[in-house]
Amino acid sequence: MHVSHFGRRVGKALIVTLIATAVSHLLLSDGLSVSLWSQASENMGEAVAFSDDQAFTMAVLNTMIAMPVVLWAGMRLLRERRVYPMVLVGTLGWFATVGHGIDSIDDRPGALLSLGALVAFAAVTALSSLLLRPRHA
Repeated sequence: MHVSHFGRRVGKALIVTLIATAVSHLLLSDGLSVSLWSQASENMGEAVAFSDDQAFTMAVLNTMIAMPVVLWAGMRLLRERRVYPMVLVGTLGWFATVGHGIDSIDDRPGALLSLGALVAFAAVTALSSLLLRPRHA
């Protein structure tokens, strides 16, 4: 069975996108858990090192920084070039996915963003790898 260059590129992009999504989602959910613990400690009258708002902000910032870095590094490690459109689409898509689903996960430790949103994000990001293909000699 022969797989075209386009198929290999989309396959690599899908694998990298799934890894980037897992890493970014883990950072987001862990950061939101810290925010919940901080809020609970504050409600119990305990001294806290940082506020729940700071923890929430750091969770969102960490996930937004991780997504483009992992997408770019993953595709470059797999020897793909000209991945900037994919990184841009993935970063903006992750921002929209998190922004749309944050209310469903910010008050429950270990909660996941909706599966439909994650599948749509992964598909659009992987397909965007075809927007700017490398030139072959």
